[in-house]
Amino acid sequence: MTLLQLGFCAASIYSTFLLWGLLQERLTKTPYIAAATLLHPNPQPEFFRSPLFLNAIQASLSALTACIYLLVRSRGTGQGLVQVLGLQALTPSGAARALEAQQLSKIGASGNGNATANGSNGHAKPNGDVAVVKPGWISPLLLRYLAISALQSTASQLGFLSLRYISYPTLTLAKSCKLVPVLIMNVVLYRRKFAPYKYVVVSLVTAGIYLFMAFAPAKAGGKKAKGPESSSLLGLALCLLNLILDGATNSTQDEVFARYGRQTVSAGQMMLVMNALSAVLMGGALVLPLHLIGFGAGGHGSGLGSGSSSGSQLSEALAFISRHPDVVRDMLSYALAGAVGQVAIFETLQRFGSLTLVSITVTRKLFTMLLSVVVYNHQLSALQWVGVAVVFAGIGLEAREKRREGLAKQVLRDEKKALAKDA
Repeated sequence: MTLLQLGFCAASIYSTFLLWGLLQERLTKTPYIAAATLLHPNPQPEFFRSPLFLNAIQASLSALTACIYLLVRSRGTGQGLVQVLGLQALTPSGAARALEAQQLSKIGASGNGNATANGSNGHAKPNGDVAVVKPGWISPLLLRYLAISALQSTASQLGFLSLRYISYPTLTLAKSCKLVPVLIMNVVLYRRKFAPYKYVVVSLVTAGIYLFMAFAPAKAGGKKAKGPESSSLLGLALCLLNLILDGATNSTQDEVFARYGRQTVSAGQMMLVMNALSAVLMGGALVLPLHLIGFGAGGHGSGLGSGSSSGSQLSEALAFISRHPDVVRDMLSYALAGAVGQVAIFETLQRFGSLTLVSITVTRKLFTMLLSVVVYNHQLSALQWVGVAVVFAGIGLEAREKRREGLAKQVLRDEKKALAKDA
């Protein structure tokens, strides 16, 4: 069952974000041409260059989708709206009760009195008693959500800024190694321990993706894509910070699930609060002058930057929409595809953790390229095929270990049922 759930989550992420990527390319690289008028008989093509506005729309629609998802799943449970949306733990007293409940859950799961609870506000005592968690002035869970939203928004901004100084292939190549910072930040920030096979899987997938992307043959009749040799030190530094913040984001999400438990924080609830906070943060940034928030990576059709730094991204985006109303359809389609994909992402994160999630997301590009090889008969270099083999070796190892873990859990459940009957 565990392997089946993993396969369903992976398939959902691949399918939704394949569509999301196509819509993103349409938004950023398709010129929009206004209708000809007497004053402007020959309108010039324009490109949509307000990524912050697009991300704010994405976050808002994702929060709405998460809300609908939670309400649909809770039908017939008799739970109140606050409980369904997970808002009770965003208060200081609610977070304290959630931490105490998680301590009790860990003690009950261990079956003895030696369990300890991970949490800075309270620990289970050696005799199995639960320490009383005193509420603070602000919910620690709300602070975690704010940190995750700020890290995620800042990481996205740094990624856009790095494209001023490095090529897109260089950024994409660096993103293929995202598993490494996620693993490191989990260990450094939260002292999490992983099974030895996880380190092997991370190494195999990272090495395979790197080989696949670094040794792509140059396009016939075209220029070879710029690589690290043409990248500036500042661009690489921004890219490194982007990866570090991505790792901190994923590891903090893991820590929230581990600390508060699934009874307090579900995947849909985290998706709702994170996107709502991100929408607020990006909404505030939208009204700032463009030169203060650092957009303007330039590049014709890149979708990054703006032709003017005098106004705000909000005014620029609204002006573009007034000239090209059909862009609204593309923006809403893009945001909806991303919102549905996020449901699959957060379910994967809750059930399998950030390492498995990032393994799926970084291999998505590989599977997309393999699909294009089959459909359009593209050619791969020998080292790219080696990279494919290495990635599939890592995926195979992950699948085998997940199957073993699922079987072990089933045996444990059967033993508990047998003991309960004997008692």
